[in-house]
Amino acid sequence: MTLSRRRLIVGAGALAALVGCGTDEPWRDARGRLRIATGNRGAVFDRYGAALAREARVLMPDVDATEVLSRGSVDNARLLVRGRADVGFCLGDTARLAFDGEAPFDRPAGLVAVGRLYDSFLQVVVPRDSPVRTVQDLAGRRVAAGQVGSGTRLVVERCLSAAGLDADAVAVAVDDLSLADSVTALESGRVDALAFVSGFPVPALVELGRRRALRAVDLGELVGVLAARPGGEEYVAGPLPAAPYRLPEAVQTVSVKTYLLARPTLADDVVGGFASVVFDRQDALARRVPDVRQPTLAAAMFTQPIPLHPGAEEFLRRRLDRGA
Repeated sequence: MTLSRRRLIVGAGALAALVGCGTDEPWRDARGRLRIATGNRGAVFDRYGAALAREARVLMPDVDATEVLSRGSVDNARLLVRGRADVGFCLGDTARLAFDGEAPFDRPAGLVAVGRLYDSFLQVVVPRDSPVRTVQDLAGRRVAAGQVGSGTRLVVERCLSAAGLDADAVAVAVDDLSLADSVTALESGRVDALAFVSGFPVPALVELGRRRALRAVDLGELVGVLAARPGGEEYVAGPLPAAPYRLPEAVQTVSVKTYLLARPTLADDVVGGFASVVFDRQDALARRVPDVRQPTLAAAMFTQPIPLHPGAEEFLRRRLDRGA
């Protein structure tokens, strides 16, 4: 091969690589760290977040992607604001409160979104022989309803209010327990019901259903009340299938939108690369967490009023423009 021909081939290859970096994969040379705030150990946020971190290290080998366990959505938003995490899972109602600076947040968080993910579901389970049949039957009983700083706690309190029950009153005692501790408490009879907001199914509840006969409380009647209140567009009715938890029947429950939030100062190429992990590497993610529902590009951009991070917006527009 002549020298001029070798130069031509090498030059063409370099140009192709440059074009690739400038168009479809600007994150190819991304560097730095990516701390992913997730949730309770063993829950869907934890397992999905760990899978995302592993795939991020494959796609962006010069980015140190790690998981940060947390109490859940409220905690994740605070970790982002304080610079202790870079991206994090967050339920839609919590994200809205953080964006607006409403309680439990004392000022607008100034966070942005990587995209909308799958919807999460409020799952309230009781022993099958429990007298609790409706949410109103929880009056006077003890409920394991997530930790302070979790999105679960916020959703449960809103649902209790929609049902006419005050979580701060003696009528309903809401314990501050992690998911693992909640499972133990329900099995031992220390609590009467377990409530948790997550993607479906929750592995810890699948295992619990194998050891103990469970029943789920139907919450469908609460959706209309919640939807009529400020921020209610984050809630819709959703099904809770019977099979994974070995329930006697399926029920309707409260479904909540779920987002990936980010610090606005996070580098565009890192965010674009992380978005690529979420949407381009779904086959690999499904092998790591086969029971986690994968998000869609069609819904990803709908995070209003929370703006998309510029790196995520550029990625999503390119994928949508080319018909991905």
